[in-house]
Amino acid sequence: MTKAEFLEAFQDVLQRDDAVSETEVLADMDEWDSLSKMATMAYFKGHFGIAITLDQLGKLEKVSDLIALAGNNIK
Repeated sequence: MTKAEFLEAFQDVLQRDDAVSETEVLADMDEWDSLSKMATMAYFKGHFGIAITLDQLGKLEKVSDLIALAGNNIK
């Protein structure tokens, strides 16, 4: 998966109309709430086989941190 494909998929996970950039601060997004965090956890488990916790998500600051968390799954 490319970064662009991930950003588009993450936009869908957030159910957001506007495009997502990797430099955006997660806490500044209106859509970044408990439901979208759970959806992000499910997405990572389903698409990458990576189990992440709410605690891990709480430590992330930017969308780029999610990309880094995906590791080699995103090129």
